[in-house]
Amino acid sequence: MTKNLPILLIVSAALLTIGLSTSLFTVEQTKQAIVLQFGELKKVHDAPGLKIKIPFIQEVIYYEKRVLDYDLPPILINTGDRKRLIVDTYTRYRISNPLLFFQSVQPAAESGARMRLETMINSVVRNVIGKTPLRNLLTEERSKIMKLIEEEVKISAKPLGIEIVDVRIIRTELPPENRNAVFAKMNSELDRIAKENRAKGAETAQGIRSRAERDRTVLLAEAQKKSQILRGEGDGAAMKIAAETFGKDPEFYGFYRTMETYRESLGAETSLVLSTDSDLFRLFTHAPKIQSARN
Repeated sequence: MTKNLPILLIVSAALLTIGLSTSLFTVEQTKQAIVLQFGELKKVHDAPGLKIKIPFIQEVIYYEKRVLDYDLPPILINTGDRKRLIVDTYTRYRISNPLLFFQSVQPAAESGARMRLETMINSVVRNVIGKTPLRNLLTEERSKIMKLIEEEVKISAKPLGIEIVDVRIIRTELPPENRNAVFAKMNSELDRIAKENRAKGAETAQGIRSRAERDRTVLLAEAQKKSQILRGEGDGAAMKIAAETFGKDPEFYGFYRTMETYRESLGAETSLVLSTDSDLFRLFTHAPKIQSARN
């Protein structure tokens, strides 16, 4: 018995060493782990450090905590206006719930997650782009389409324990055999839209001009009417003043009107020859009498 004691001690030490080495495991900063016992989940470790498990009975499966990238293979899609496109999609994701991930993806683990993501993303992209005309993918609508795809993929990936960080279409192009026909049809459609817009613009411009001309006619008529009213009132006032003046001093009024006639008909270089019997000449010869009448 004494002879076998060293051997027993060595065997015991070896078993103890093996037991300790198999019962301890380390979770790194970039990893998360689940502990299984006969295929049944016992614990989830998402904090880094040294952990303990039952040796030979429990096993540990590690998953990444970091954001993972997946460049999906290009797929061929029909757009909403029946144009065929080659679409290349890129996604970034992380395993947010190791338990759900294990239950839904295991035993294929991360490779299985990529296959599930590929199927899921391709389905969403086909569904969204299949309802979208090609021209919308070439305008500012593209960002809204990408946002819609990302939201739908996030909802679909959540039951897998996967959080979608980003989904992007990094390339969309026409198949080589369809490019010329599609470009020609797009140019024809854009030309038709341009002609419609120009026709609508010309119609709008004509309407604006018609309204402006109508408003101008109305304004001129109102101005003419007001002008005639004011002119009539002025003429009436002038006749009233003239009548009052004529009634007070007829002779002076005649003299005044004669002077007005002279002023309008005679210039600085004008010479006028009058007969001595002329009424105009008589006003000059009888000026003292007119002056006395005014006084």
